[in-house]
Amino acid sequence: MKRKFITGIVALLPIGLTVFIIWFMVMKIGGLLEVVFRKIPTLSNLPLPLISFFGFLTLVLIIYMIGIITSSYIGKRILKFGEDIISKVPLIRIIYTSVRKFTNAVFIDKSAFEKAVVIEYPRKGIYTMGFLTNESSWEIDGKGENVNVFIPTSPNPTSGYYIIVPRVEIRETDLSIDGALRTIISGGVILPRNRKLTKLKEEADNEGREKRDSQN
Repeated sequence: MKRKFITGIVALLPIGLTVFIIWFMVMKIGGLLEVVFRKIPTLSNLPLPLISFFGFLTLVLIIYMIGIITSSYIGKRILKFGEDIISKVPLIRIIYTSVRKFTNAVFIDKSAFEKAVVIEYPRKGIYTMGFLTNESSWEIDGKGENVNVFIPTSPNPTSGYYIIVPRVEIRETDLSIDGALRTIISGGVILPRNRKLTKLKEEADNEGREKRDSQN
């Protein structure tokens, strides 16, 4: 009975999570237009879930139409005109430029991410998945092998932390950028098949050398 019960959970869990995620998106995102739809007489008496569903579909359609418009020549010119205006506002310019570059790198060309890596962060003994963004090293305290790593948050990978890590503390994975993003966005629900990570040779050699020195 226990085995069959667990089998039932395994069978229902993916469906349940899918339904929950869709419901959350519909209620939270679609609910943004609830005030607008409540002012329409034919829709004002509808239940909240149905109004949120209509709001969600409306937002999806709006985003899709914006994608079509900004893909055209005229749309690109309009977008460029808007960016020129934003670029003249000091604080907003910095925020917008940074966010735009990051979203383009993540969702369009993914060129900002070179490798998916695992490091000990935010403290020793706890491991976090991140992305090597640039292998050009920093020199800190006379040591030049410190590389750039971006640690995205879950489930929203468009925000996160930029840290500089000694190269010897990085565990490289064989995950693709898309595969690592799926793992991060899902909060660990979606995991890669190969989950064995080992220390880099340099780190293992350093630990072995320190151990021998302490014994001597």
